[in-house]
Amino acid sequence: MKRFNILTIIFTGLLLVSSLQCNKMLDESPVSTADPKTFWKDQNDAKSWMAGIYNQLQNVLRTNWFDWGEVRSDNMTVAGTGNAQTKLLNNALTANDSDINGITRWTDLYTGISLCNFGIRYFPEMITENRDQGQALYKDYLGQCYALRALLYFYGLRVWGKMPMLLEPVEDLSQEVQYPRSDIAVVKKQIQDDIEASLGLIGNDLTSRGIKYRIQKAGVYALQTDVHMWFQEYDQALAASQHCITTSKCTWVSTPMQWKDMFVNPEASTETIFNLYWNDVERGNTGVGVCQKLGSGSNTHQYKVRPELWQELKNHAENNVTTDGRFYLCWDTITYNLQSEYAANVVQFGKFAVWEALPGGDFIFEGNNQCNAKIPIYRFADVMLLRAEALTHKGRFPEALEILNKVRERVGYMDKAEEADVPPGEDKTKYIERLILKERQFELIGEGKRWFDLCRIDKMYDFTNTGYAYLREMMNPLLAAREGATQFDNNAATPNAMGRILYPINSDAFNANRKLVGDQNPPYDE
Repeated sequence: MKRFNILTIIFTGLLLVSSLQCNKMLDESPVSTADPKTFWKDQNDAKSWMAGIYNQLQNVLRTNWFDWGEVRSDNMTVAGTGNAQTKLLNNALTANDSDINGITRWTDLYTGISLCNFGIRYFPEMITENRDQGQALYKDYLGQCYALRALLYFYGLRVWGKMPMLLEPVEDLSQEVQYPRSDIAVVKKQIQDDIEASLGLIGNDLTSRGIKYRIQKAGVYALQTDVHMWFQEYDQALAASQHCITTSKCTWVSTPMQWKDMFVNPEASTETIFNLYWNDVERGNTGVGVCQKLGSGSNTHQYKVRPELWQELKNHAENNVTTDGRFYLCWDTITYNLQSEYAANVVQFGKFAVWEALPGGDFIFEGNNQCNAKIPIYRFADVMLLRAEALTHKGRFPEALEILNKVRERVGYMDKAEEADVPPGEDKTKYIERLILKERQFELIGEGKRWFDLCRIDKMYDFTNTGYAYLREMMNPLLAAREGATQFDNNAATPNAMGRILYPINSDAFNANRKLVGDQNPPYDE
């Protein structure tokens, strides 16, 4: 992008950041004198604006894809040293902590929402006037703005619960810049409305170069499926996932090596839908946090997959005549082939890396500042396993298990799940649902999905000891074994421990926005 366009985008983002996080910025000189209201002239301007939105989406998810959706789950244990890792793994978050402020602040999230708001405000004028003969392009961009705003609010909804709803661009310093948090139902409706608006506008390009790194109609249907499953709306999730199947034209990969392509060469994969690509050159040597989190060539990475989960995947190879390719496609299985060896060493996770030489051996891990990665936001197996879960809740067990078995088969894991395997006296729906959730755990390790899977099962937003049964079933035994950890269990010593499922709102937000005061997520302080 031209320097002028970059400064314009930075300026608009800072307007929103100032309103939510730091009012003193309103007294300072703006980064650029460019006026967003006069920016929208031609196709080049439109393309630059969208580039800015995707750049900001990368900022939002650079490390938060992991810190919001993966680290607190039963997938991870500590690898390196650091206070942040211990606090996150021990469920010991606070609202103002220098170790984790970057995780609990929603500054980047609302900057991204602000940029989408500008697109939603100005692209309709460009469409009506057909500026620079770009009407079709502007419609697609407007659809992308609605979809990405929905995605950002969906992250906020899952991480913090209630959210302030900002739906208009901040263009004038006289505008209202303080908002209270809106109820879950209001945030949900806005997400769904944005998805519907997007589907009426967005394109469905499946062939253009780089299209896998921009959201299109199939990606919106994937998001819609995810939202419906979050709220346990199974009929709607089945409809949305069927639209995703039809629109994406995805087909299953047929070999383990093709599975690996989804993470190192997603452009060529038949299963990829919407990825984000972090490039260290474009981002000025501030690459994606996958190296920092899971495997770095320059520093000790912060986390590793729990040895027990590593062993479970290894057992898939030992108990069958064929191997579960996800084992050797993600780890160096030559150097570390025993759980004791794996547990005793800071072993890196190679899902997003290529091999030094032979598959199953050493991976090439880039340094933290040179880290490039192509992490899926949505892919076919993700959507299909959500569909299998919805089918289970509708009593359509053979269809659900057919999807489950296909996910296994394509990576060489031939242990076939059958309806007849359900033990006598077991609840069939719950048993098969748990099978599917376990398969999602194996399939989606490191992709920022597991924590959200734990949270959306059973009664959500019920912060008593009757809510979040699956999360408590999976997490409390792990937390009980960690020194200084807090379990998800309300008792006399920790009366609001269940509220820790949500993240705290960072104290900066209360200092800037007085309409938030008194509405912190318990048990956190403001």
